Amino acid sequence: MTLQIAPEAALILIIGCVVGFAVFKHTARTHTGTPTRGDLVGSIGAAVGVITVLALLLGMGVVSEAATGPAPVPDPVSTESRSP
Repeated sequence: MTLQIAPEAALILIIGCVVGFAVFKHTARTHTGTPTRGDLVGSIGAAVGVITVLALLLGMGVVSEAATGPAPVPDPVSTESRSP
């Protein structure tokens, strides 16, 4: 089974991961006191936020008309009345 991902979606995902990683490293460096790991929840939240905003701004949620196909054409209805 092959799953095709649009290049724009892959780029948005990569940007979100980079931002999340940067937030994780930044929170590890700015922590006062004993050295600790970064804020994992904050970095995941930042990555999800960036991915969501970029997807909304770049219109990834819009389904194109070509993907859904043409609209169905209704059958013509006769307006003539038939007498027995």
